[in-house]
Amino acid sequence: MYCSIPDDKIFQQKPLWTKSSNFKLKSWTETVQGYLNEAQNLTTCLAHNRELTRRRYTWFLTIYVDVVMQPKAINDWWKKAARNLKRNGIVALWVREPTRTNKVHYHLLLSSFHSRVELEEIIEKSLPSRALGRWHKNFKPVDQKDGRLLRYITKAKTSGDTKAGIHVADLYRKKRLLFKSGLGIRKVGTIGNFWFKSRAFVWKDVIAREKRIAEGLTQKNIRRLAEHAFDFVCEYVPLEQIERSFGYYWDLPSTQLWIEQVFGQEDRSELKSSV
Repeated sequence: MYCSIPDDKIFQQKPLWTKSSNFKLKSWTETVQGYLNEAQNLTTCLAHNRELTRRRYTWFLTIYVDVVMQPKAINDWWKKAARNLKRNGIVALWVREPTRTNKVHYHLLLSSFHSRVELEEIIEKSLPSRALGRWHKNFKPVDQKDGRLLRYITKAKTSGDTKAGIHVADLYRKKRLLFKSGLGIRKVGTIGNFWFKSRAFVWKDVIAREKRIAEGLTQKNIRRLAEHAFDFVCEYVPLEQIERSFGYYWDLPSTQLWIEQVFGQEDRSELKSSV
């Protein structure tokens, strides 16, 4: 079942960066640009899914397979593992990644609730026996303040500081490997009812929200109110975050009342001067 394939990598060593297209590039395997677009889409959906379900993500689990497998064996191994994890109550999104040693590992973002002891037991009894092929695991609670975790799981393009303290525009560039096309190896999947309704529904809701925010920011005094609030909180909250919030809730009575309180007197003065 397991074998060494030194000259037949499952990942692309020199992936195509982009290609001509009349449409936004997609696919996890055709181009790097397509991968980045897919990763950004998935990251956005993960963040919005958390809002829709009103439940926090609970555990971040990584499963490392320590042996080289052929593509069919990769699929068979994970199908058995995922089936058992679901049977034992795991609800999660998983992302499969190749490594430069031609092996694979899996990042799982759990939304089901388990104690550390319970999760340890579930993993050990759900995954195939190590006698059939070595594997090891690592898991930790999801830090809700860690805004970078979702982007790490998807390897979305993210600026940040390396461990050496160097600021880079694409923090995960060296970790981002593309599977070869045509291997039949799926990149992303779920265990149990992870999505609020479906990923397609979540994405449509994202589009609708972005449209509402964009329209809201064109309304009178909304951007001015955001700037006022930005100054009011002593620049502790990013201006973009404040703008998005006011753009979405622009028509709430409380928002309109605040506009009247802050800018109403000014507007009335301008009206009198014009008369």
